[in-house]
Amino acid sequence: MRLLSFVASLVVAGALSACGENLTAEAPELASTGSALDCAALSAPVYHRIRVSTGDSLYTLNANEAANAATTYGYTDDRGVAFRAATTTGTGLSPVYRIYSPSRGEHFWTIDAAEKQNLVSTGGFTTDEGIGFYASTTADTCLVPVYRYSNTTLRKHRFATTQAERDSLSAAGWVDEGIKLYAAPTTAQPVDTKFTFVVIPDTQNEVVSSSTLIDHRMQWLVDNRAALDLRFVTQTGDMMNWDTPDHIQYVRASNALKKLDDAGIPYALAIGNHDTAATCPGGSACPGNVNANLRNTTTFNTYFPVSRFKALAGVYETGKCDNAYHTFTAGGLSWLVINLELWARTGVVDWVRTVLAAHPRHNVIVITHSHQTSSGGIEQSNGGYGNNSPQYVYDNALKLYPNVRFIFSGHVGSSAYRETTGTQGNKIYQLLTTYHDSSTNPTRLIEIDTAANTFSTRVYSPYTNAEKTDGSKFTISNVSWVR
Repeated sequence: MRLLSFVASLVVAGALSACGENLTAEAPELASTGSALDCAALSAPVYHRIRVSTGDSLYTLNANEAANAATTYGYTDDRGVAFRAATTTGTGLSPVYRIYSPSRGEHFWTIDAAEKQNLVSTGGFTTDEGIGFYASTTADTCLVPVYRYSNTTLRKHRFATTQAERDSLSAAGWVDEGIKLYAAPTTAQPVDTKFTFVVIPDTQNEVVSSSTLIDHRMQWLVDNRAALDLRFVTQTGDMMNWDTPDHIQYVRASNALKKLDDAGIPYALAIGNHDTAATCPGGSACPGNVNANLRNTTTFNTYFPVSRFKALAGVYETGKCDNAYHTFTAGGLSWLVINLELWARTGVVDWVRTVLAAHPRHNVIVITHSHQTSSGGIEQSNGGYGNNSPQYVYDNALKLYPNVRFIFSGHVGSSAYRETTGTQGNKIYQLLTTYHDSSTNPTRLIEIDTAANTFSTRVYSPYTNAEKTDGSKFTISNVSWVR
């Protein structure tokens, strides 16, 4: 008898063999989007019950339904929680479909929509019961592999995550069909609540005549990744000073960031005015329409195509990294990084609102080239050749959403801090980091502690092994993280 459609069970099915018994196809690869997995979303327990008379397994998110299934349908063998999954979609997660075969008396689940349709159409699983929940087709440090076992005598399938479960099934004659998906473990794992992300200021003076300083910084980040528990790197624009026919400054910056690429460290880059066609050699304004030049980022996107951004989850314009968002998980929480163009166009501001609205459970970090003045206030100007001012962007997007936590910028001054309150009561922490240094490589480190509800920051120059003493080192307490 078919159970209620809300019941969820997790099986990744393969194509039916000619005899209609063996479901053994490999789990499909998740389409590569560069997105980081939303581990925090995989928190709902999936209960496992077995119908003793037939051997059919039930995997469900609903504890009440698991209990009713025992009294009403005979699923009396209580196996507890099998693993944990997500109740709604999230970054890196795929829907798990539930289907049922009256002839086999078997509930079945698959993460492959095409496979599900095939089984419904030709495999005897004539009842499509929709999406049960969400899981992953790829591995992650927060997940455990879910193995599928088949029993040709019972014509049933079952899952196992622990070695003890696998050994028990093998001893009972079940056949191991391998890893078919990934879910969260049955019990909450210890969470490392501390981690670091980095803000690199304007590096334009570091790439004019050599790459020594920018290379040194990137190598230091790679070498100290474990010690810092480094999870993400950002840069707030003016990576270059100006373009040249041989694009040498782009070459130097690109080669430096390749160290992060090779180490698998995700990063996001905001584009400054010096990274565009608006700035000519020597730092002067290029001739022509300065606003159009400001939006000409062809060279930047040639050296930093979207394929380089490992945590990329979406862009404003196809094939361009000028305005993009990236996701990652750290400290047991979900994070969203938005890199926003300088003096943004109104369409971009509208797009930012849609991104923020679509990620209410993420702690948001915004990076843009100009936001604060040298004294720490919010900039009121569009630079004379941009579109909207930072104040406009703040008023019409950033302050409106309760999950915005940080705004980082550069462009002017050296270091400044400002704390404001969004319209929904959330604190928004704004940090300016610029320096325009040509003798060392200042790097802002942000250490997050999600358990203590704090963040600490300092500006450290690895080339000279020195910290700035200009007030850029401080700790903020009572931070309300999005959980």
